[in-house]
Amino acid sequence: MKLPIDLTGSFLTQFETAKTFLAPYTKRVYLVGGSVRDLYLNAPLHDLDIEVYDMAPDVFDDVMKRVGAVGVGKSFFVYRLGAIDFSLPRVERKSGVGHSAFEVEVCQDEKEASKRRDFSMNAMMVNIFTQELFDFWGGKEAIAKKKACYY
Repeated sequence: MKLPIDLTGSFLTQFETAKTFLAPYTKRVYLVGGSVRDLYLNAPLHDLDIEVYDMAPDVFDDVMKRVGAVGVGKSFFVYRLGAIDFSLPRVERKSGVGHSAFEVEVCQDEKEASKRRDFSMNAMMVNIFTQELFDFWGGKEAIAKKKACYY
């Protein structure tokens, strides 16, 4: 299934810029999280979250710095450029006691990486090049039922 990515104004400009600078590196780039949910609902967008696959962390860091993105979570591979947060897909595993005792590593499997999202509707992802929707955990169904579902 495809989900049209229908953006306007500064979101559209920033989104098209992101597509341009990421295209030489990978075609596995996804809009993820609440922005996909909001697009599905035709709700106003507040920001965009983009997950970038098939890039090594050092290459990702170099590209983000070259385009002027600011690191907002270096240990989690997250950068911000305008209203877009870019990240590498990751998995988190509890490694001890406490709020911050997690091991974080890059993950190249869309389904596995989507497990870290809080609700099934926030685990949906749309490829920014093909607009293919991935809904591994029943996010569309949760939205239709108006029920936030964990998976």
